[in-house]
Amino acid sequence: MQAKPVLEVKNLRTSFRTERGKVTAVDGVSFSLGKGEVLGVVGESGCGKSATAQSILRLFDETYTTHEGEVWFEGQDLLSLPAAAMHSVRGNHISMIFQDPLSSLNPVYTIGNQIAEAILIHKNVSRREANARVLELLKLTGIPAPEKRMGEYPHELSGGMRQRVMIAMALACESKVLIADEPTTALDVTIQAQIMALMEDLNEKLDMGIILITHDLGVVAEVCSRVVVMYLGQVVEEADVVSLFARPLHPYTQGLMKSIAQMDCDRSQPLHVIEGTVPSLHSVPAGCRFAPRCPFADDLCRTRMPELEQHGDSQKVRCWHAETILREGNADA
Repeated sequence: MQAKPVLEVKNLRTSFRTERGKVTAVDGVSFSLGKGEVLGVVGESGCGKSATAQSILRLFDETYTTHEGEVWFEGQDLLSLPAAAMHSVRGNHISMIFQDPLSSLNPVYTIGNQIAEAILIHKNVSRREANARVLELLKLTGIPAPEKRMGEYPHELSGGMRQRVMIAMALACESKVLIADEPTTALDVTIQAQIMALMEDLNEKLDMGIILITHDLGVVAEVCSRVVVMYLGQVVEEADVVSLFARPLHPYTQGLMKSIAQMDCDRSQPLHVIEGTVPSLHSVPAGCRFAPRCPFADDLCRTRMPELEQHGDSQKVRCWHAETILREGNADA
């Protein structure tokens, strides 16, 4: 039974004004996040994963950005809040970890000062209390010699340490939702495993809802309970993690699964690839957005957009031929 949603995204649509006209990077995205749940959001680069996350927190310049739909958190629609009210949500109730911690940290301030700043902005505490909380957070995230690290600058830390600092900063105000955007990018596999183990541990201890944006299906299988698959700004499949790996319904999801190298694969054979690339937002296909790359596409797919429909108790899929895809996939398995 799914936990009561702590965050609900309903028909979210984010558009940008550009020199070449209006483009829609997030197109009708809906999902919910339960308390204590880890929700995976997967897809290739350019599929709208990060744009969706940043839209939830309204991080884009709203001079050039239009948001439609609803984002419900604690009885409030975040998209309708005044800009000033959103400041009290960001970093306080909903926190985000970005892909590159070095570019997210200020190079001229110490680690301790940067984490303390978030606490001082959102909480009515003294500097001494804030520093004590910083030390507690650095210990919680497994940073060795935390007293020393408080006085160091971002460039003095390793990539894994900087990512731990970003997690500590995200936890500074005991947020109820954490959005982690490719948190292990550019880290070696050992450090990746440590960071993911840390996030799992914190999720269990703090009962925090986590949205994990990643392209690594291995990580999804290990830590997520539900998965949203995105393609060109839309959700094309949603399922619990067991159902998704047991019977992916969308051809894009199947392609992602087949692209994973297996330990017992025939090494003389080339790895499976999804032909083509994600189209530009300026040239979105008329029908199904995956049709130009899909081996099952027909005239219906190329002319009419399928809706995201329920399949069984645990899956939703946006495909005209989901049942055929399932049969073909099982036949190939």
